[in-house]
Amino acid sequence: VLPKRALEGKVFRRMVHDYNEAGEATFNQAKFDEVWPYLRVLARSSPDDKLTLAKGLNGSLLFQDKEKCMQLKETENIDIFPDRQVVAMTGDGTNDAPALKNADVGFAMGIAGTQIAK
Repeated sequence: VLPKRALEGKVFRRMVHDYNEAGEATFNQAKFDEVWPYLRVLARSSPDDKLTLAKGLNGSLLFQDKEKCMQLKETENIDIFPDRQVVAMTGDGTNDAPALKNADVGFAMGIAGTQIAK
């Protein structure tokens, strides 16, 4: 697997947050923008990881950096939408509801999914 293509939630968290001396995390959009173009699978993720992903994609202005977009296309064959990214999210539990709501498209999973997620 190529770097940054598949990440576990705990690795993703460390890559997109800054931490103070008390260990409290603060989201860093610039760090997030270095990760998300490559990311294809986010495994073992928490509902907070899903929410971070949805909000980070919605807040990304990477598409405005035409040089970076061209570099991603030429070196990695990664296309960045020219205005903003469309976010689709899956979830099955009550805790997933905020991420599903922040996504452009939310998929509530399976018969076992809670009514709130649906």
